[in-house]
Amino acid sequence: MKLYELVGKDKTQGFSPYVWRIRMALAHKGLPVEMVPLNFTEIPHIEGTDSKTVPVLDDQGKIIGDSWDIACYLEENYTNSPSLFGGETGKAYANFFNFVTFYNLIVPLFQTLIYDIYEGLDEKDQDYFRTSREARLGKSLEEAHEHQAESLINFQKQLWPYNTTLKSQDFLSGENPAYVDYILYGLFQWSKGVSKIQLLSEKDPLYQWRARMDDLYDGLGKVIRQK
Repeated sequence: MKLYELVGKDKTQGFSPYVWRIRMALAHKGLPVEMVPLNFTEIPHIEGTDSKTVPVLDDQGKIIGDSWDIACYLEENYTNSPSLFGGETGKAYANFFNFVTFYNLIVPLFQTLIYDIYEGLDEKDQDYFRTSREARLGKSLEEAHEHQAESLINFQKQLWPYNTTLKSQDFLSGENPAYVDYILYGLFQWSKGVSKIQLLSEKDPLYQWRARMDDLYDGLGKVIRQK
């Protein structure tokens, strides 16, 4: 089984939040995987797919793209290993959570990290990244970076329901982690892999949750280092 991931100048440090969801999901199910690092401009050349984004999973020739589709594939095809969702109700909630976090968390965090991501990319990716992301943002990367502090505050304001939930339980899913935890955890791995910015205070319940997540699966999340 191979999982294609996104890297910058440091080929050992995959930082895609969506790939991290699947790395944790595979570990949750006890499935070994070979990580295949790619730059942005190499992704369209993955054999057997026309995907322009990662993750892409190659399970003995079966190619699946999109993190949600991969998670569902793992759940449906590896039924003898621990469930990612805990049943259909949990799956429906994870699907909802997937969409909610996009606008509430991913968008403001993307605006916070955008220039740091650019600086960490391989030189051959920088022109592509600048052109495509500036078109998406409607402004230059430098202009976005000027408002980094404001974007960070916007992101942090959206964390209150997760901080409140984690005051009374160890994981978003309760006593044990599940896919919704991996969705959220991927965002913090993204930030850690591309930026020195600190998203959390040590007083935040999320801070301790993140530490618990880091320790899962023999410390898998610790392989990514703070920039």
